[in-house]
Amino acid sequence: MKSLFRSLPLILLLSACGGDKVPDIQNNVKQLQVSFNDNINGWKTGFSDYSANDTDYEFSSGQIELPAPLNTPVLESNPPVYPKGFFLNSHNHSDDMFMFITKYYNGLEANRLYDFDFELTFATNAQKNCVGIGGAPGESVTIKAGASKIEPKPVNDGNSHYSLNIDKGNQTLGGTDAIVLGNFANDRECGSADTSYMKKTLRSERQRFSAYTDDKGGVWILFGTDSGFEGVTRIYFMSAKIWAIQH
Repeated sequence: MKSLFRSLPLILLLSACGGDKVPDIQNNVKQLQVSFNDNINGWKTGFSDYSANDTDYEFSSGQIELPAPLNTPVLESNPPVYPKGFFLNSHNHSDDMFMFITKYYNGLEANRLYDFDFELTFATNAQKNCVGIGGAPGESVTIKAGASKIEPKPVNDGNSHYSLNIDKGNQTLGGTDAIVLGNFANDRECGSADTSYMKKTLRSERQRFSAYTDDKGGVWILFGTDSGFEGVTRIYFMSAKIWAIQH
């Protein structure tokens, strides 16, 4: 998918596709590997924690070529084939913005409690230890992962404010439906002449948390950024791994 999608205030479906099945790696452990270079079928994007009274949030998303220097051709071909990522973009005006991707996966036991572990690789251009408006462009943008039997969606709270319908926590804090993996800052010191994107991988490690499946044996997987930085954040999701361990 080469087209760039402009995002609506509510959730945007990029591809109409049923839930994918999570494969087994052990009797009680299932592992899912996701490459956002290959396809984004079934993944949806959403934005929340913002006021409907302001429209200049610069929401956009889609699968496009990774920025330099991460765009080295992956195949020796003519024309060359460049690696892609799933990007999200927004301009946070109010010191609070959540943008996320989510997809439904089944193949687990119905109505059962599972422990989940996450690994996420993404591209970031935010240098560490910088000072920004409201917060740092790197450390004040929190990377989160979660699982829920309820589809994550932005909902209007009746006061012209869009909030998420599940508990992902707020900014640097996790919630019952999502945990903190780390932040958006890369390894370059603030003020470095190199402002290009670089790859970063975060894993939940010992932060594994639990969630119930629905009556079809499925869950909605979520990855997102919870921002306290009042500026533009543009992230490229590259790949992910999810482990589901049955109780």
